[in-house]
Amino acid sequence: MKAMKESHSKSQYKLQILQEKKAPKTAKELALIKRAQRITEIAYDVATKAMKVGMTEQMIANIIVAVMKENGATELAFSPIVAFGKNTAHIHHDVGNTKLKDGDMVMIDIGAGYKGYCSDMTRTFVFCLPAQAGNASKAQEKMWNTVKKAKDASIEALRKGERRTWVIDSIARKIIERAYGKKAFAHSLGHGVGTVIHEWPSFSPRSTDLVPPNTVMTVEPGIYKKGFGGVRLEDMVLVKKNGIEILTKTPEKLSL
Repeated sequence: MKAMKESHSKSQYKLQILQEKKAPKTAKELALIKRAQRITEIAYDVATKAMKVGMTEQMIANIIVAVMKENGATELAFSPIVAFGKNTAHIHHDVGNTKLKDGDMVMIDIGAGYKGYCSDMTRTFVFCLPAQAGNASKAQEKMWNTVKKAKDASIEALRKGERRTWVIDSIARKIIERAYGKKAFAHSLGHGVGTVIHEWPSFSPRSTDLVPPNTVMTVEPGIYKKGFGGVRLEDMVLVKKNGIEILTKTPEKLSL
């Protein structure tokens, strides 16, 4: 039994060393990640401009995949998540045939792959017909603004030099918990991105890691309320020795 424990400990140590070595990205790797992200943003832009009342989640997901391929994606980082209305309360919603309605919350979580490297982005907004533009409900607006505040606060801490993963997570988590309680934000704040969509390290209450320089991280707080809906906003951030670079260029908008 002791020998088995020692073997497991050595394996964990080797894995940790490998993860820490892999996390910092070279200039070439960063260029590939940035290209993947640009493809992702093009797909998001085309899909959201095509949205109309009555379209299904699957229809929008199909547009996203097609546009990614048309613009050079060599693979998908993961299957698109497209959720309408109450479905946005599901953290990892399975795309289905739910039809879009005026006033629906819409969550789109997507990522292209380019030559073996991934991107990851989430935007949530309220879909409003042109005549009703901007007419999000007070409850939708409060939830969206709370998530935006949480994301911005964590990114600002990274900008100022905070590198403790659990601290970055706690900054966003406290903002959300004060407004919606502890159960509203039921996942970690973010993760590394590279050759796979989830790399070490992670922004988590259970993490004890520091983010190494030149690591690409997601920052993606969320609030999820069954029977109502949810909001998640996600940016990819390059954490440098001094400062950061936000790789996600698509602006967040409360309503589209």
